[in-house]
Amino acid sequence: MAYATVSDLEAWLAPEPAPENAARLLERASTAIDRALYGLAYDRDDPETLAVLRAACVQQVHWLIERDDETGANNDLQSMSTGSRSFTRRTVGQGAGSTPRLAESAADVLKTSGCFHRFVWVEG
Repeated sequence: MAYATVSDLEAWLAPEPAPENAARLLERASTAIDRALYGLAYDRDDPETLAVLRAACVQQVHWLIERDDETGANNDLQSMSTGSRSFTRRTVGQGAGSTPRLAESAADVLKTSGCFHRFVWVEG
């Protein structure tokens, strides 16, 4: 279940409308947050924690929209052109696997909230 609703996302994106795939993006964002918090103990019923998760979720979706890469298929791209289509993929020695899976803004919300102890996993 997503941490935020389409209405929450619309409020965050205003005056821009939520995209047609908003529900799917919210699910993907919630999964990315769950991955970042994997192994951490926290109260999933605490209203403050739920508010933090909701805020992180809409910021994660905003990041997904801005990246225009819902699936993460472009995570290993080092560079890209669109004219005659040119793609360069990262190799092992060039930061492969170090692409963030969680938006910095979403990670900041989680880290600074005080609801989650230890760390939030952002990379790879």
